[in-house]
Amino acid sequence: MNPDITTIGFILFKFLVLFGFGLYTVFATVILRQEQLMANVLEESFEPVLRFASFLHLVAAIGIFLLALLIL
Repeated sequence: MNPDITTIGFILFKFLVLFGFGLYTVFATVILRQEQLMANVLEESFEPVLRFASFLHLVAAIGIFLLALLIL
């Protein structure tokens, strides 16, 4: 069974999509870290809201990556 161009293209597409979602998950981790560093410098009343939003963003990025891993 020789792989045709469609199969190779689909495997390449899956790899690139998973790589992109993985990179976005790393980006979400950096956002969470930046928010923690900012919270140490600035004392604001809305700090818990920002912390929750950045944590929720990281959880969503991880969830989407895992969902893509299962679907693709």
